[in-house]
Amino acid sequence: MRGPVPHVVEAFVLTGRAGGTRLVYEGELGTDLWRAGTWWGAKVAARWETTVAASLAAVKTEAERRAAHR
Repeated sequence: MRGPVPHVVEAFVLTGRAGGTRLVYEGELGTDLWRAGTWWGAKVAARWETTVAASLAAVKTEAERRAAHR
């Protein structure tokens, strides 16, 4: 049995740069079930991107707090 989201691929890409590190999130969400799957995938993707952004913002805040204490 398959659902409307048969696959998800995510990457968190870190690159060094002057003054710190750059982190980029990339993701791909595959959908099935024609229009219903596309609709559901858009709902899931929007919620997931918000969740990832909030998590990365919290990580950034904590990293900056720790760096300031050094």
